[in-house]
Amino acid sequence: MNTFKKVLAIGLAAVMSLMIVACGNGDGGLNSGETEKGKIVFGTNAEFPPFEYVTSNGIIGDFDGVDIAIAKNIADDMGKDVEIKNMEFDSLLIELDNGQVDAVIAGLSVTEERKEACDFSIPYYVATQVMIVKEGSDIRKAADMNGKRIAVIRGYTGQAYVEELGYEYETFTKGSESITELVDGKCDVLVIDSATAEKYVKDNEGLAIVEDPDTFGVEQYAVAVKKGNSKLLSRINEYVQKMLDNGTISDLSAEYLDKDIPDTATEDAE
Repeated sequence: MNTFKKVLAIGLAAVMSLMIVACGNGDGGLNSGETEKGKIVFGTNAEFPPFEYVTSNGIIGDFDGVDIAIAKNIADDMGKDVEIKNMEFDSLLIELDNGQVDAVIAGLSVTEERKEACDFSIPYYVATQVMIVKEGSDIRKAADMNGKRIAVIRGYTGQAYVEELGYEYETFTKGSESITELVDGKCDVLVIDSATAEKYVKDNEGLAIVEDPDTFGVEQYAVAVKKGNSKLLSRINEYVQKMLDNGTISDLSAEYLDKDIPDTATEDAE
């Protein structure tokens, strides 16, 4: 069983056992105008296969992936149209707070810092950070990155881990750009989420994954809504729980891991 599927099996079992009920004070309606416009707008960063990426034949416009499929299921269950707005990862919660999107689904890990900026749904996936290196690398654990050329994606939790370790690093806005740097020998290691690492290693010869569970803890992905928007959060929780219970999310995760996912380095994706 590969790393992604092992984490998936463990993670979904853990998520389904949490029985988290997200709530808020007051009536907390949907974002302004959401009911009237008859659609729900999700923000994402389509640089994170297999969760979200750009393709010419997506399931919502030009977008596809595990998260995009989850978003479509949520919208369908709500009886609403769905729109995806693609933006840089570190702009997602800002645009959510500004009301430019109703919710964010982007492989977004639940952290205490992010809880101050938004409200999270029931977690739907559990992952961890790993290191992608070239085959034959002498990096065997996180401590071995010291003094190496480290790549991270701006705003991802991998960046926070590397900062906490006190190592210098270079940031990228796209995972595809960082992988190209690694393949071309311009960096030594990329720190990124496990599922996306599996896809990059599968699609690029000569790369390998290095795990360090003593350094990189378990993370939970969830949908984010604007703080206090308890009405929308309650509805999203209902449909996320439904997909966890009936195995939809597990099936989607396995399906997209095996898909031939194109390079997402498109300059005009918005």
